[in-house]
This record gives sequence, C-alpha cells and structure tokens, in this order.
Amino acid sequence: MRPIRAVILDFGGVLLHVTNPAAHQALARELGIPLQVLHFQVFEGPLSMAAQRGEITPRALWEGLAEQWGLPRDQADALALRFWQGVSVDTALVTWLRGLRPRYRTGLLSNAWLDLRDLLRHTGILDAFDALVISAEERLMKPEPAIYRLMLQRLGVAAAEAVFVDDRAENVAGAQALGMHGVLYRHRDQAIAEVEALLAA
Repeated sequence: MRPIRAVILDFGGVLLHVTNPAAHQALARELGIPLQVLHFQVFEGPLSMAAQRGEITPRALWEGLAEQWGLPRDQADALALRFWQGVSVDTALVTWLRGLRPRYRTGLLSNAWLDLRDLLRHTGILDAFDALVISAEERLMKPEPAIYRLMLQRLGVAAAEAVFVDDRAENVAGAQALGMHGVLYRHRDQAIAEVEALLAA
C-alpha cells in the first residue's frame, strides 16, 4: 500500500453547515414555504444544480429563487444575505486540516457555485488548501471520474495516496472507484478519527 500524501474535503455538508436553523425557519415562514423546500431549492433544486454546473451565475440563481418565491428579482441580494446568516464554516475542522500540513497536501473538491472561491477568501480559509476543484469552474461534477482525476492531478498524487471526505455516499463511492480512500462524513469527530486512522495505517 502507498502511504497517504493528501487529504481532500468536500465543502457543503462537511465544512459548511446550517448552524442557525432559527434564521432559516424565520425566512421560510416569511416566504410561506416549508423549511425543507427552502433547503432543497438552495442546495439541490434545479437552479442550484445549474449553478453547480456553471450554467448560471449565483446571482441568477438567487434572482430565480426570489421570483419563484414571489419576490421581486431585485431582492435577490437581500434574500441571499438572509439565507447565509443561517450557515457557517466549521473552523475547528479547518484548523485540524491546517495542522496536517506540510506533511500532507490538502485539497477542496466541491460541487459548488462560481462564488465559492470568493467565499473561501472572505472567510479566511482559502489558504488552507493546496488545490481547489470547484464544479462550476470546471463544468464537471462529482461523482464523475474526471473531477476526481483533476483533483489528483492538481495535488500531484496518485489515487491510492489520497483520502476523500464527503457527506454523500455516492461521491465517496466515486472516489473509491478510482482507488482513493474514502470517508463518509457524519460528524466532525468521526470524520477526523477515520482519516487519522487511515493516515496512521
């Protein structure tokens, strides 16, 4: 077995979480929609998927959602701001990831919108990663094999030398199909323990 040389994390559901559900509940009530619909449309709905594929901009996504929920399109920025007040980055997990360097290379592999790079810079965590692969930028999406290969290429490691952490089983399976180590994220402590066990093997 080759020793692991790189640790790769997903973003949404691993590094980014809903941490203020009350903010989302209040927003859903004001919009007159169930909370589940709010989350689905933002994270997985047709407009979100188009944004993850790089077919539309994040602004076009929020304009479309505003219109869908009966708001004027010019309220898109305010709608987005309200939504993001309910989520935050797991800084403890970022601190752990930083601690792996320089012994291990670090990567972020995410099905995400075109503004993710700016978000990482704004939250002060962009420098925690040696390489980024963002679906909207590349027009590739997990679990397509090409997006994992691109990540490995940018990190300069073989598949067997990388471990990938994601909260979706199909994305972990996509990495494992290429020979990468995979960890299905359930919570921070569990994911860290499983990655560290692989690193120590």
